Amino acid sequence: MLSDTHDYILNKETMKNTIIIILISLFGLSLNAQENKTKRELRAEKKQKATVKRDSLRLVQEEWAEKQTFVLEAQQVYNKMGEMFSLTSSINFVYINGEKAIIQLGFNGIVGWNGVGGITIKGRISKYTVEKDNKNIPIYISLTIQGSEGFNDIKIWISTSGRGEAQVMDNRGNRIKFIGDIVSLEDTRVYIGTERF
Repeated sequence: MLSDTHDYILNKETMKNTIIIILISLFGLSLNAQENKTKRELRAEKKQKATVKRDSLRLVQEEWAEKQTFVLEAQQVYNKMGEMFSLTSSINFVYINGEKAIIQLGFNGIVGWNGVGGITIKGRISKYTVEKDNKNIPIYISLTIQGSEGFNDIKIWISTSGRGEAQVMDNRGNRIKFIGDIVSLEDTRVYIGTERF
């Protein structure tokens, strides 16, 4: 009789432990499924935020392009031979402000014609066109500036990542490519050197 009672208590205890283990397992599976769902939702939310941010930046960039108020601060410059130079963005840039444009190339540690180790070209903008209708491709800007040394044709591409590329060609066939960040006139930290003439 004592043995039966003991077996009953043991079975009851074993059953209770088994139910607890099953409940914990089910709860764990439920949490795991919830966690997977949450990860999926978080991924979708992150993608949505990135899309909204990209679209917002695109609208701002389109406004800068239309109003002709932006600066390409170049961290890399390529010469016509394709050689790349990593340079300081505060003295290497393409500056667009209304009807005025400034192209500047400078090397640290050299005096140069412009006082910052290179050349500064200032001029008036003519033939300014913007192509921005296709949201899936970079904004494309084409312009000509007339400065003291003649004409320079500039082609600029602005991507939704905030990066830009400008190819500058003079009337003698020389060309240089600037690659860097596109920023507003208010946010730029460029230093403008002096013109040669």
